Amino acid sequence: MKILYWLFVFLGSAVLLSKSVIGHHAYNANYTDERGSIEGVVVEVFWGNPHVHYYLQVTNNDGSQSLWNLESENLGMMTRAGWTIDTLQVGNRIRVFGSLGREGRPRLAMELNSVEFLD
Repeated sequence: MKILYWLFVFLGSAVLLSKSVIGHHAYNANYTDERGSIEGVVVEVFWGNPHVHYYLQVTNNDGSQSLWNLESENLGMMTRAGWTIDTLQVGNRIRVFGSLGREGRPRLAMELNSVEFLD
């Protein structure tokens, strides 16, 4: 009976502690296999987990503006790749490649080695 009690305590603890793991998503949830590039000006940087985000103001073909969400890796992977919070800064004009957002959403899963500074 004692073994069964401790088994339930252990399993219950594991379920409670694993809540954040269950909530994580795969890139496939938000992005297609179609690759593309966008060009614009960085207007915001979110340097934090679970993923680093850059927000890019893009001028469309018709002259209108749209805000794109560039999603990158987590902080550990970004740091190991040599990136810092200052690698891309607000005001930088860039071109970047990656997987496009599902359903035409203005999102891009950016490829770190594809960033080209246009200034």
